[in-house]
Amino acid sequence: MRWQRCAPRINAHDHLELNHYPRTRYQRVYASAHDWGEQVSARLNAPPLGPLRALPLRDRLLIGGLKNLLCGACIVVHHNPPHRALFQRDFPVSVLQRYHWAHSLHFSSADELRRFVQAAPGTPRIIHLAEGTDDGATREYDRLRAAGGVSRDTVLVHGVGLSAAQIEHATHACAGLVWCPTTNAYLLGATADIERWCACGGRLALGSDSRLTADGDWLDEYRAASLLAPPPIARQLWEGANATAMFGLPAGTGESYFLAEDIPTCRAEIALVVRRGQPQVGTPAAWDAAFPRQRGIDALLDGQQRRLHPRLAQQLARCALNEPGLDFDREAARRARWPLVRYT
Repeated sequence: MRWQRCAPRINAHDHLELNHYPRTRYQRVYASAHDWGEQVSARLNAPPLGPLRALPLRDRLLIGGLKNLLCGACIVVHHNPPHRALFQRDFPVSVLQRYHWAHSLHFSSADELRRFVQAAPGTPRIIHLAEGTDDGATREYDRLRAAGGVSRDTVLVHGVGLSAAQIEHATHACAGLVWCPTTNAYLLGATADIERWCACGGRLALGSDSRLTADGDWLDEYRAASLLAPPPIARQLWEGANATAMFGLPAGTGESYFLAEDIPTCRAEIALVVRRGQPQVGTPAAWDAAFPRQRGIDALLDGQQRRLHPRLAQQLARCALNEPGLDFDREAARRARWPLVRYT
């Protein structure tokens, strides 16, 4: 069997510590994600959110990283504080290190927004904006602009409520827009006018958000995007050049790549994910063909045979959380003491 070598996907928006939560909402449709956020905040200490929130941060982050690794999204833009664990060498994916962020105009404090607005130029500034269909969501872009928060470093996330005039301005004034279609559909029953955004020349990237609101991983998001967007826009999202430019990543960034027969529609269709020259997860056939001397831990992913890198399997065996659909011998992984094989 032949496999195609591909560049890693860039997940332009994820809350990496929130992927162990169940998909959650308390009404069918919201006019604003702020209303949803207020409802969630009022229930953070009650089941099921409370016990899940109390789990170790490192484990919660690990599951978020693993979710991305398994779907080939080996480069992730995290939208929350830059926790130290995200940048350790054994974290499953590469996480953007230099960024400024504010959650939103609604939930960020005055000091957080001031730091966001006054951030030194040359580094991405990322903010949820216009995540709603009401007038308040539409007014947010003008509020951010009046506060001095719109610049060529500004990355807008969601943008559902942007007006035609705001899109015309933002496509030239901002670094780009991150589209999260399944979160938008789930919470708002609507999504951003990405055709107008792209027609105006704006950069568009794709983000998976977290499992708290989204369908699943980056490939789930891409599948939804392919149904909603014209083929040229969907192709741009797959190729990822806009995401590279929006976040100041060098072209061809990273050593990570994955092999697949074609554009996969789900993680079960990915043959092999490789990071830093080492296989991380893959089918036995693809693993043996590319890395015949590297041993691995046998696993099942969504009911299909896979192998895991011993180091990755050991991390997961020590984790208090389980990745849905992934099953392996945790005790065997804990005992594994296999030497790593260096490939050039």
